[in-house]
Formats: sequence, structure tokens, C-alpha cells
Amino acid sequence: MPGWYPDPAGTPNRFRYWDGRAWAPDTTDNPNAARPSPSRGAGDPEPRRPGNGRGRLGPLILALALVVVLVVAGILVFRGLVADRPIVDSGPLPSSTVSGWDDSSPTTEPETPTPTPSQSRPTPTPTPTPEPTDELPVQPCPEGQPTARQDHPSDGRVHGGDLSFPKVSGWTDSSGTSFSWAYDVQEQTKLAESPSWYSNLAVGALFTGDGFDEPRRAAELVMQCVITSGLYPHLTDRRDTWSKAVTVDGHPAWSVRADIEIDDPRLDATGDTVEVIVVDTGSPESLSMFIGAANIGDKPLQRALDTTISKLRVG
Repeated sequence: MPGWYPDPAGTPNRFRYWDGRAWAPDTTDNPNAARPSPSRGAGDPEPRRPGNGRGRLGPLILALALVVVLVVAGILVFRGLVADRPIVDSGPLPSSTVSGWDDSSPTTEPETPTPTPSQSRPTPTPTPTPEPTDELPVQPCPEGQPTARQDHPSDGRVHGGDLSFPKVSGWTDSSGTSFSWAYDVQEQTKLAESPSWYSNLAVGALFTGDGFDEPRRAAELVMQCVITSGLYPHLTDRRDTWSKAVTVDGHPAWSVRADIEIDDPRLDATGDTVEVIVVDTGSPESLSMFIGAANIGDKPLQRALDTTISKLRVG
């Protein structure tokens, strides 16, 4: 744009006028000065005449015309060379290729004119919305510290977290180290006829920061951890009996019960009936859990499991 600009010659604090095509001889130290009146100096170029521009464009136009002729000639020669060559059909796209368009359309579409605003392409088939489900997402089992114990009374009961149950005669006290995702675990165990298989009754605490944030989710996660933590290396099936809300000593809780079946040729046992109960005792940092497992088909052990659950207490 025409105006005063810093002197291209580099003179400090001087401005030279640009008339839109060339630098004027006029300079000033005020960039807001008025536009200088038109004049030609001794070194100014000749003013442009109407015919000068067209005269200089003549050779350029001829060169461009020659380029166009060469391009057209090259296209004609190339078409002549490939006219007799067969066209290779690559065939349909692999079946694994997924298209959002109508599958009835051919895989290779012929060239078509650009559609006008009145024309419309087929719309993608909408993805159906999945039906809601009650299943909770599977989470990895967190790392707890089952041997980290709180102070509990010596009152003939097994304590863990904020839960307790009366000791069962003939069962052995244990620290419950198998439940690696929990804290403050105490349990009782009883060996079955097979010396490497046992039933157990355990109570402990679950840290809410590990994902055990409410009883239902925590109970489902604990059941998953029981199955995947190595306690049942020859697992063949899990048959759920129930997953329901319950109360323990007046506190809201959730119970999950399932038959965990195994197939280990070294054992006579076919698996366990496992029940997990998670109780909200009012602590903002933890929930309390009960885990019981009794050999499938063993009525005395099943009866001990059910009796212990009925005698669970908070505190």
C-alpha cells in the first residue's frame, strides 16, 4: 500500500515514500507526513505507457502456449501406447473390509458426475444402541496387605475389618494370606479328605481407594479375585446362585453366591460353594467383607457356612 516506510537504504530515522509501484525520491523524518506531489527525478524510471505491459507479456504468453501444446501431445502419445493393454480387475475388496455404505452397491464404483445439491448419497446404517446390562466391568485385583491387623478383642470370635463371627469348633485359625487384595484378614480353615483341599471362613477389610467403593461392586470384584487369584487353578465353570442386596446386623450389604467347579485329577473335590458378602459399616475409608467356601456336596461343611453367615456381626 502507498505510504511512508523506513528508508530501505538504512538511513536512521528516515522514511521514504512508496507509491505502490516504486520508491519515491522523497524522504522525511515524520512517517505521518502528507503524500508528496508526483514528480520525476533524474534517476526515476520512465513512467509506464499503456502498451509497455502487453509488450513484455508477449514472450511469456508464447512460452505458456508451447507448454500447453507439449502437454496435450504427451497425453495423446500415452493413450496410444496403453490403448491395447488389458485392464486388470483387482476383484472385490476383502470380506473383512467394513463399509458404512449400502452393501448392495458394487465394490468398484464407475466414475460419476459430481452430485448436485438435489442429489444425496446413501446414509450410513446407524449402529444399534446396546441394551443396558446389570453386569459390572471386570477390574484387576488390587494389592492389599491381609496381614496388616487392627486391634480386636479376644472374645471367642474371629475378627476382620468391622465384622466378626463365632469360632467354629474343629476349624483351625489362620491369617488369611491368600486374600491378597484385602486388609486385616482373619480366617478359619478345615481340611477336606484330600490333604491339599480345604474349606474356609474369613473376614477382613477392603480399601475404598482400591475400587471397592460400594457393596455390590465390591462383592462382584471380590468374587472375581477369588476365581482368578490362583485359589482355583483348574477352574472349569462358575455357576451363580444369586447376586442380591442383604443386611448384616442392620447394615446394608451385598451377597454373591456361586458354585466354583474344578477338574483336577489329583483331587477328589469337584469345587466349592463360595459366598462373598460385603458390608457398608459406615466407614468412609473401607468396607468389610466375608468370604466363605465349602466343598460342593459336603452337607456338614455347607451347614457350617450357612450357620456362620447367619451369625455375622458388625464389631
